[in-house]
Amino acid sequence: MVFWDFDGTLAVREGMWSAAVVDALRSVDAGITIDAELIRPHLRSGFPWHQPEVVTSPPLTADAWAARLAPVFDQALRAQGVPADVASAASARVLDEYYRVGPWQVIDGALDALRQTADAGYDNVILSNHGPALPELVDALGLSALVSLTITSAAVGIEKPNPLLFAHALRVADAGDDTWMVGDNPIADVAGAERAGIRALLADGVYPDSRGLTVLQAAHRITAPGD
Repeated sequence: MVFWDFDGTLAVREGMWSAAVVDALRSVDAGITIDAELIRPHLRSGFPWHQPEVVTSPPLTADAWAARLAPVFDQALRAQGVPADVASAASARVLDEYYRVGPWQVIDGALDALRQTADAGYDNVILSNHGPALPELVDALGLSALVSLTITSAAVGIEKPNPLLFAHALRVADAGDDTWMVGDNPIADVAGAERAGIRALLADGVYPDSRGLTVLQAAHRITAPGD
């Protein structure tokens, strides 16, 4: 089995969360223009994965998960002088914008990597710190045919690198001894997986420290380890 991270490993959204906030603002009031880079510093805290030691039990519903994040977006917009009523309305639309398929792109080589591991007899499972809507996005991007299961942290109430999430993934995916994790975050993906006894490969993704393998190289490392 191969557990794959999603953002920065298999797919990427242009501008990520900060761009989604700007897109949501534009959908409410096209006359207000804000640079996404001004939003980014305000999103460095407040997401569940910023506190991976916290376990939410039972997991939040999709509506409750969205309600938890809305104040984070609202504060980021108000810090740029956006009127309160506009900021509130835009914040309620950020998740819809983030999971809108249009701005997403499957990373070069990702489909071929998934096919290579699947052809070699591995089950591909996505394991990602993400919101409840991730499975629908995976399907919309055409990845579902090559992925047997998508595990999103929001549905579990635990975030990587918490070893409890990896233990959950091993259990629900019925993983055996030959199990790998591929991801572009050296802490959440690689260190977290290794702490849980899973072999891990660092993918060359969006994180500053993710100077690892391409997804195709990772797939080859898994399926042809002796080469």
